Amino acid sequence: DHGGGGGGGGSALTRVRAVTDLGTFAVGAQDFLDRVEEGLRPMVAKNDVFVVSRTSATSLRLQLSPGLGDYDFQVDETSRTVHFQSPVSGKYTYVLDATSGSFVSEDDGHVLDGLFVRDLIRQCNGYPNL
Repeated sequence: DHGGGGGGGGSALTRVRAVTDLGTFAVGAQDFLDRVEEGLRPMVAKNDVFVVSRTSATSLRLQLSPGLGDYDFQVDETSRTVHFQSPVSGKYTYVLDATSGSFVSEDDGHVLDGLFVRDLIRQCNGYPNL
């Protein structure tokens, strides 16, 4: 904490300007899911069970070996959010930050890509190309 004192007030890192325009959000969300899907392809051959599937236009699932769990990404266009479920870190909700173009947590400003990669490399061989 660089601000001295307690919580509250948020730093520049935690101030998120969420995209509210549906068109902009929808394009950003699709681009994100496409990038994740493509970025995971090289890891398929390096892991015994590593199944990437687009269960719909607004969702993506990564299934790992039994006991390791699944990673789920779900786009909610109504609330302009992406829900992410990780077997390592749990469930988080993200908004598309208008400034950075990244999906970030409104709660603490962490970036979805970073959490996903961190969790995934703990469980799998290889590194996603995000």
